[in-house]
Amino acid sequence: MMNLDRFQTLADAFGGSITRWPVDVQDAAFAFMAASPDAAAQALARARDLDEDLDAAGRLSPGVALRQRIIDAAPKARRPLRTPFQRWLASAGVGAGLAAATAAGLIAGVNLSAASAGGDAALLLAAYSTDLLDGEGDAS
Repeated sequence: MMNLDRFQTLADAFGGSITRWPVDVQDAAFAFMAASPDAAAQALARARDLDEDLDAAGRLSPGVALRQRIIDAAPKARRPLRTPFQRWLASAGVGAGLAAATAAGLIAGVNLSAASAGGDAALLLAAYSTDLLDGEGDAS
């Protein structure tokens, strides 16, 4: 069942014609209008006045200058690569970048593995020369 507050809220939101309201509340609105005709008529009259004022207001449209400023401010489309040479040059740049990244990775990997292997050898050499491994490294 609909009360006056709900009816007024719907009239303010959807206007003075119940047929323009959401379908799921129309039956309840018509039932409220039958039960409280004076309150419903007042709410709908206020909503109809607002509807008429809004309908009488002119439609605003942007001026030509504003429209042109918006179009001018829009990002420009990039020019497509037209010649086969331009397409080849773009592909070569991508390929060169991938080759450089691969080479840098290989160099870094080799340097890191050589540094860690050299460090282990130096530690073992230091351990043997100071007799730290006496008894552990002997086969006897």
